[in-house]
Amino acid sequence: MAITATVTRGFTFATGVDVTAASLNQLGEPTVTINEGNVNITGGTISGLSSPIAIADGGTGSANAGAARTALGLGTASTQATSAFLQPSNNLSDVSTAGTARTNLGLGTIATQASNAVALTGGTISGTIMTLKSYAVSGVPSASPAGQMIYVTDGNSGAATVAVSDGSNWKVVALGATIST
Repeated sequence: MAITATVTRGFTFATGVDVTAASLNQLGEPTVTINEGNVNITGGTISGLSSPIAIADGGTGSANAGAARTALGLGTASTQATSAFLQPSNNLSDVSTAGTARTNLGLGTIATQASNAVALTGGTISGTIMTLKSYAVSGVPSASPAGQMIYVTDGNSGAATVAVSDGSNWKVVALGATIST
């Protein structure tokens, strides 16, 4: 049974009961028209509005979803599936072209080097103390390519020394006197 009622401030049923959702439910499924400027709705649903709810009143001022997205400035991204975007839980494994992403982030080629095999081919290392890998003469690596430096615990007639490769051999860097000005 559909009931149409016009409700204004202070309206009560003839029995003296305030109009509430519970009391209206006793009447079946009524249709209620509220002619009031300020109405506080705390539950249920609203349907059949003759005009959209204004943005100032918490709505979008729009009559359909597309117009609402435009009014809210959401653009076309709001209609895309979440799979169309990078997901934080994937830790960037869902980037389609890792090389392009590294370039866009300005990471350069050092970003792809393993931590145990970094090759510096330019630039400057400063503000840090470098520790050379330590070897005994019996275990030094190949002297190729030239320009490598190692610390040899017994490479200078049994004494510790720094050695530099010339591409074929390791050459002793004389250690001795303490540096001075």
